Amino acid sequence: MRKLWKNRPMWIALIAIVLLIVLAAFTANGRNDAAGDGLFRNAAAPVSGFLHTVQQEVGGFFVRVFAPSALQEENERLRETVLEQQMKLALLDETEKENARLSELLNFAQANPNMRFVTASVIGRDSNPYIDTITLNAGSRSGVTEKMAVITADGVVGRVSEVGPNWCRVKTMCDEKMRISVMVQRTRDEGMLGGLYEEGGEILGTLLYYLPGKADVRVGDVIRTSGIGGFFPKGLYVGTVIAVNDGGKGTHDAIVSMDIDFLHLEDALIVVGVDEAIG
Repeated sequence: MRKLWKNRPMWIALIAIVLLIVLAAFTANGRNDAAGDGLFRNAAAPVSGFLHTVQQEVGGFFVRVFAPSALQEENERLRETVLEQQMKLALLDETEKENARLSELLNFAQANPNMRFVTASVIGRDSNPYIDTITLNAGSRSGVTEKMAVITADGVVGRVSEVGPNWCRVKTMCDEKMRISVMVQRTRDEGMLGGLYEEGGEILGTLLYYLPGKADVRVGDVIRTSGIGGFFPKGLYVGTVIAVNDGGKGTHDAIVSMDIDFLHLEDALIVVGVDEAIG
C-alpha cells in the first residue's frame, strides 16, 4: 500500500486519463442522439467540472515534473540579477568612500598651494603591531625621492625611506627611531617629537622632548612641524598635547596625540616640493 501511495501522481494521471476517455465516449454518443443531448449535458455538468479540474491539476503536474528546467533557468536568472545589483551597490559605496578620502586630500592640497604633492595609495603594511613601515604605490617615476615627507590632512605620516620605480616605503611615526622637529603653535617653543607612549599595550601618543626649561606647554596645545632639519615643511599639523609631564617621570615634556589611524590608512600625500615655508 505504501508503494502505491508513493506513486500517487502516476495513479492520479491514469485515473484522469480514464475519466477523460469516458467523457469523450459520452460526448460521441451525444452527437448521435440529439434528443437526449440536453438531458445528458445537465446530468453530466458536475462531472465535467470535476474532470476539468482534474485535467488542469494533471497538466500542471506534468509541467512541473517534465519541464523544471524553465523554472530553474528563471530562478538562476533572478539570482544573477540580485547578485549583480548587490555588487553594483557595494561598488557605489566603495566609490563614495574613496571620493570622500580623495576630496579631503584635495582640500588640504588646495589650502597649501605652496607645496607640491603626489597622491599615493597604501599597498602594503609591515605585519607588526606598530605599523612602523608602509608601502605606497608612487615612486621615482612620479618624482619621489628618499627622505620626502608623507602626510595626510590628519597629520604627519612619516618619511620616505626607500624608493622604487613605482613604489616607495615609508617609515611612519610609529617607528621608535623616527624624530621630527616641532614647535608649540601657541608659544612657538621648539622641541623634538618621537617615540611612542604606551599604556597597557595601547599606543596613546608620541613623546615631546627638549622644550626650553621655562616653556609653557598645556593640554590642548597644537603641535606643528618647525621646519628645522629640512625634511618636513614648516607648519604641518602633528597632533595635540594630551598630557604634560609635571611629575618629571622620564625625559619627555609632554605626550602628543597620534591622530592618524595607521591600521586603516588608505591614501596619503608625498611632499615632492615646497615653494616657500608655510604659516
